[in-house]
Amino acid sequence: MTDAPTLSVIISCFNEEESIGECLRRTLGAVPQAEIIVIHGGRDRTADIAEEMARAHPNIRVIRNLDDRGKGHAIKVGIRNASSDVMVQLDADLQFMPEEIPKVARPVLDGTADLSFGCRFMEGSNVEQYRFSFFRVMGNRIVNRYVTYLSRRTFYDITTGFKAWTREAIDRIAFKDDRFIYEAEIAMRAALGGCRIAMVPITYFNRYGGISGHGRGWREPFSIVLTGVKILVFSTLIRLSLW
Repeated sequence: MTDAPTLSVIISCFNEEESIGECLRRTLGAVPQAEIIVIHGGRDRTADIAEEMARAHPNIRVIRNLDDRGKGHAIKVGIRNASSDVMVQLDADLQFMPEEIPKVARPVLDGTADLSFGCRFMEGSNVEQYRFSFFRVMGNRIVNRYVTYLSRRTFYDITTGFKAWTREAIDRIAFKDDRFIYEAEIAMRAALGGCRIAMVPITYFNRYGGISGHGRGWREPFSIVLTGVKILVFSTLIRLSLW
């Protein structure tokens, strides 16, 4: 397709009405020629707000993901609907900066990498504006080290929601998980499959609004620990070719 955009930005959302407008405005400013695909699986006004903006900006496409099965499933829907052979995954909650989309996508667009990870935990990243909990810090440290050990590739941030990839690479990876484990699954399958992987330091903030996928209060540490255990288990299964 000769008139296809050079970049598709996939923004998966679940009840992000507080941040989606600002996220789209900043994304349009950062990559005005990109195709922007919003996949919404919640029940608030996120899709309505995005559709209002799409009327003025035809490069925005909104998909109401009525069969929503989780974040991994939403990203699969975005991949299927993307027009470009290079895609960026961006969260809608503005913890990641849309202005850094060109920075994260550059290694893939330049042809020096098949995947690019926007990393919060490497030299050069800026997390001064984010308040990490003990469980998040320890959880990320453990899963990053374990996946690094299993894959024999250094990973700084396998759970980042800010990535870029080529269509060929993501099709070859063919991740299976529909929920949150897909992030680690992409890292493991990419490393074991011989993909060229770039690590890019990024800036990270507290959520603009809404509720984290891990919830709040007493549920958050429990959810983080449970997700971490699942990552360790499924990463091992991938390494042993059992999943």
